[in-house]
Amino acid sequence: MLYSELKGDSYSKAEHRRALQNKLSSRSHGSIEYKHQNISAILIKAGRTYIKGYKPAWNYQALLHDIVLQIIDSETTKIHNAESRLVEKPLTQIKIDNWSSLFVESPEKMTNLKETKVREYRPRYTDYTERESRNRKLGKNGEEFVLNVEKARLLTLGRDDLIEEIEWTSQVKGDGTGYDIRSFKGETDEELFIEVKTTNAGKYQPFLITINEIDFSKSCAEKYALYRVFEFSDSPNIFTLNGKLTEHVN
Repeated sequence: MLYSELKGDSYSKAEHRRALQNKLSSRSHGSIEYKHQNISAILIKAGRTYIKGYKPAWNYQALLHDIVLQIIDSETTKIHNAESRLVEKPLTQIKIDNWSSLFVESPEKMTNLKETKVREYRPRYTDYTERESRNRKLGKNGEEFVLNVEKARLLTLGRDDLIEEIEWTSQVKGDGTGYDIRSFKGETDEELFIEVKTTNAGKYQPFLITINEIDFSKSCAEKYALYRVFEFSDSPNIFTLNGKLTEHVN
């Protein structure tokens, strides 16, 4: 399923589950679904992508962890090449007719996270999240997408006067400011400083963030938002983390 997803081929989770149930007569539908969520958690921790729709569940068994990592180790080159294609996948043309429909709920923060204590695994290649963060084209396209979303949002609020004042800061001033776009809240003239993190992977894919960006979110908490753009190449959505990032993420 993961290879099909990375290549952009269609597949059926239901058919896959039924095939497994035929082999695992003692397993319920729910237990098979949950085991796939365990696999997502293991893949993410190993620096890999996961199958969209299987939210990571972290309390997996040590045996499952070791078996999945054995498979990853034997398939590393194949996975790496498939993930590289996903990183480079071009954006589908998007019309921002209804900007509000792009925004979804952010993942809940996992408190008291208890992972099974198992041996550490160090992937042979640079992991997917780091590789994606180094892709300047992907980052720039994601920022431009958010820039247009912000213009559409302010237009809907009747704040045409503020649209021309939006600044693509990372392009105008360069990196290091702690944010990418200076927009406005719209209901008031108050500024909104936006950091954009873009992925072609799913909602739960980790992202990298700098100490400078974290510090800026603390110093301008009331005016700060991180926009996480995910599934960007196919059907992008956005969730936001407002204020101090340390209050939202591990």
